[in-house]
Amino acid sequence: MLLPKNGDRFERDQEDTFSLEVDDIAPLKKIRVRIDCSGSRPDWFLDRILMRNLNTEDTYLFTYENWLSKTKGPKRIKVCELGAVVDEEEMVEKTTYIIQVQTSDVGGAGTDANVYLMVFGEYGDTGTLPLKESTNRNKFERKMKDVFRFPEMLSLGELSKIRVWHDNKGPCPGWHLEYIDVKDEAMDQTFRFPCDRWLAKNEDDGQIMRELACANNDAIDLSDKTKYEIATTTATTDDASTTENAWIVLEGRKARSKEFVLENKKKKFLRGATDAFEFSSKHLGEIAGICIGHVAKDGKKVKSEAFWHVLEVVVTEKELGNKYFFHCDAQIPLAAKKDKFLTFECFKTIESFASKVRNLVPVKYEFIVITGDVKGAGTDSNVFISIYGVNGDSGKRHLQKKFRNLFERGQTDRFVLEMLDLGELLRVKVEHDNSSTNSGWYLECVEVTNTANSVTTIFQCGKWLDSYKADGQIQRVLYPKY
Repeated sequence: MLLPKNGDRFERDQEDTFSLEVDDIAPLKKIRVRIDCSGSRPDWFLDRILMRNLNTEDTYLFTYENWLSKTKGPKRIKVCELGAVVDEEEMVEKTTYIIQVQTSDVGGAGTDANVYLMVFGEYGDTGTLPLKESTNRNKFERKMKDVFRFPEMLSLGELSKIRVWHDNKGPCPGWHLEYIDVKDEAMDQTFRFPCDRWLAKNEDDGQIMRELACANNDAIDLSDKTKYEIATTTATTDDASTTENAWIVLEGRKARSKEFVLENKKKKFLRGATDAFEFSSKHLGEIAGICIGHVAKDGKKVKSEAFWHVLEVVVTEKELGNKYFFHCDAQIPLAAKKDKFLTFECFKTIESFASKVRNLVPVKYEFIVITGDVKGAGTDSNVFISIYGVNGDSGKRHLQKKFRNLFERGQTDRFVLEMLDLGELLRVKVEHDNSSTNSGWYLECVEVTNTANSVTTIFQCGKWLDSYKADGQIQRVLYPKY
């Protein structure tokens, strides 16, 4: 979010108020504040930021009391991360991250390039960390381990992945990375990220950026039995309760469960009550639907007007922690046998962090980039793409190929890039660096295919990326065409 310096904003001893409409991301854990160091007075002493959710009145305090500046203050930084404080309680604790980088023992493995790292976890990411001050004077040499220390950082909790890249500078920029270990000193826990790949333009697949999944998150074996908790909520109407049993079947994407009997012991299914039951089953995959029945105990005679009014059912995978919500608000008629039931579809899913980490596997994405067939449509500038999905983003990726003139008028260009699975794609950002005399570019559309599942997402553009045409923008954010 950009807060522009309009008029007398951000002046000494002054409070500035902004109203912003953003997605609900409560509860807030931290914010990252950055200045662009432009203008005649680029330095800024930030005291604090107070954020209030106008719908809930929840208030979050972020205190800095220091300079954002390249020349002033002890830190000499233009970006900072601030942890939220709610009712005098800190939402995120501080830690020191110890980064251990192991360069491989293969010919030419070392690099002279500048290396950068970004760490991702439960509470966001670290931002870009330049790996500058190592325990070794000559960094990233063959078979060597370099150690970097980053104190006073906000803890990310459990870690999921890292993004590591270099700037391809120096006489020998190619690098073969064996692994990276990240230790959170506050948690006293080390997370390993294996690589065993080249980051080199002339080796492997030519990529100089890698995303690495965490290898030592607790491996969850779902091949055997999985425990499911089923929580039912009975409605609050006068005749909602029942003294009889209920039964349920879970419909998963991978399999269907057997019938689970929800035994009515110790006065369950009372008006307004939530009752929990636990069962074991083979792993069913994502729970898409449920069947619920209402059956008499011990074959008793059934009154035709008897029913149980169930309001909601929540199914929780105990191992992974995923939750599936089913809004029912229906009267389930009582039957003598399990031959009458109602079906409901899942209306909301909350995926756990452990489940998201488990889905982080390397995937090859195919990009089809179509340049428009209009006069002057082609560009000679460098083109970059960033993809955003439910599992995160890809980072900024350079679309390049050897011995091919890319992005010419009416041309279709194909690229294949490997990255960790992003899940359902939400948007892409396409941009160029305006670096050539023929920089302007008319982009028709981008097609992205996950080669692991053959799902293709189309992002229509039909606009100029040109400083001198249309709105002057050289980047576009594109959304899927359905």
